[in-house]
Amino acid sequence: MTQLEEHLKVFFQTLVRTPINDWSPLELILTKKEIKKGDHFFQHFDKVDEVAIVSSGLFRIYLINAEGEEKTFSFIPERGFILDFFLSFEKSPSMISVQALEDSQVYTIKYENFINLTKETPVWNEIYREVLVRNYMRKSKREIEFVLYNAKERLEQCLKSNYLNVDRIPKTYLASYLGIAPPSLSRLLRGRKDLDQ
Repeated sequence: MTQLEEHLKVFFQTLVRTPINDWSPLELILTKKEIKKGDHFFQHFDKVDEVAIVSSGLFRIYLINAEGEEKTFSFIPERGFILDFFLSFEKSPSMISVQALEDSQVYTIKYENFINLTKETPVWNEIYREVLVRNYMRKSKREIEFVLYNAKERLEQCLKSNYLNVDRIPKTYLASYLGIAPPSLSRLLRGRKDLDQ
């Protein structure tokens, strides 16, 4: 049995009112893995059959467009879930890639085992639902920002985020995430530094 780290237990407990007195149903199906910086948890076209919970480190999710360019569209820090929804609902090969931006540790669970856990243990169904809602809200907020805000305003929103520390993100990936060219991001960041001086 793999023991879940205490900071993750504390986090999961904040998601639900029901006290979690027994962690063994989850811990019995966990495997702890280390993923080195630059390595992938999975890549485009992989057959993915695992869910991961990030214990430490940082990941990016990206696509490769028709021109062969990588487009970063999300980041997953500590306490985030890595889950390919195309696996969940279509049982198809992954359309995304997930890469570690730092040396990272994750707990993995076979997707089938995880779904059985949510069916058999009501508190884990509640937790999973709350995780999905928060992810959906984050995704929707980003889509709204792309419609309402210009590049400078999107950067400001990103810098205010409680979810993500942008200082941990390589500027090339941050620029891709914001939908701007790296030189434009550099100019925006320089402008902020000039204002702070």
